[in-house]
Amino acid sequence: MSRYFTAIDIPDTIKKELVSYFYTELKKYFDGNFVDEEKLHITLVFLGDIKIEKDFIDFIEKLQFSKMMTISGIGGFPSIKNPRVIYAEVHEELGYLAERISNFIGIPIDKEFMPHVTLCRVKKIKDRNYDFSLMNKEFKFPVNGVHLFSSDFKNYQKIV
Repeated sequence: MSRYFTAIDIPDTIKKELVSYFYTELKKYFDGNFVDEEKLHITLVFLGDIKIEKDFIDFIEKLQFSKMMTISGIGGFPSIKNPRVIYAEVHEELGYLAERISNFIGIPIDKEFMPHVTLCRVKKIKDRNYDFSLMNKEFKFPVNGVHLFSSDFKNYQKIV
């Protein structure tokens, strides 16, 4: 079963830098499933297991823009003190893109959109004495559009 989502792809050089900068420190404090370097991205809308029509692919291909992205800092869902997911913070407003995609496909956004890069799904907190407030190096990179991805939990590929 393929699951689809729309996302902003991150350049390979930035993915490598994110892993190098964040993972060593995070692994001191957390056991979990760390996202493979090549799979790092900024999710806009999770579509699930749906049939992808040509008009949606055309729509995604036309969502081109030019913008600098900035990633800096660490956060957690539901909170950084008791995280189930640890993410890198994205400091650009992308809600308008998520809304356009959601409106086109007819999938409502049921919570406030917060752009981020998922780094780890936490299984266990090894040491609660962490303070990530100093992990604020900025990673800047240009983006030019939105992409459609497919994932079956093992394989991951960019479709458009």
